[in-house]
Amino acid sequence: MSMDGKTPDLLPLSAAKKKVLDDVHVALACVYALHNALAIVFSTAVGYIAVDYFDVSCSQLSSILPCVELTDAESAWLAALSIGILCCAPTQAAAAALALLLPCRRRRARRVLAYLALAVTFLFHCMYAGAVWIFLAADPGYIFGKIFFTVVICLILVCDLTCLSDLLRGDGWGKQ
Repeated sequence: MSMDGKTPDLLPLSAAKKKVLDDVHVALACVYALHNALAIVFSTAVGYIAVDYFDVSCSQLSSILPCVELTDAESAWLAALSIGILCCAPTQAAAAALALLLPCRRRRARRVLAYLALAVTFLFHCMYAGAVWIFLAADPGYIFGKIFFTVVICLILVCDLTCLSDLLRGDGWGKQ
């Protein structure tokens, strides 16, 4: 209690800093998940527009991307992964947006939603890596693609693990 007997004492500075840092880590993980969800939707839309509107054929892109002939099994796996990837976007966006919109006093709910958004982001990145692997396995001579997509997937993995470690560094479950 304070000296006037009416207002409670403020939190110690270290506990206040921990709560602020926890809120920052949750917000960063949610923004990362929202960014990935929007990237899924945007890249899918751009891909469909490029193929349908501009009528891009494989021979026009052969200097950038190789023409890959997929087997029926590879096409089926790619279709399943594409549907899974597109299903991740609304789940990621909903969990991340809800975590960002909840008031700060709901720390446990915000944290759980941030973990959910990050888990779905991990799932999306695993499916993305699987789709890339299917394309690279179909054309083993595409050295540029192997180097480029390996670097991209490694960067994605570093970002995912950084967000996870930031969330794990938070307050902890028992102190909320």
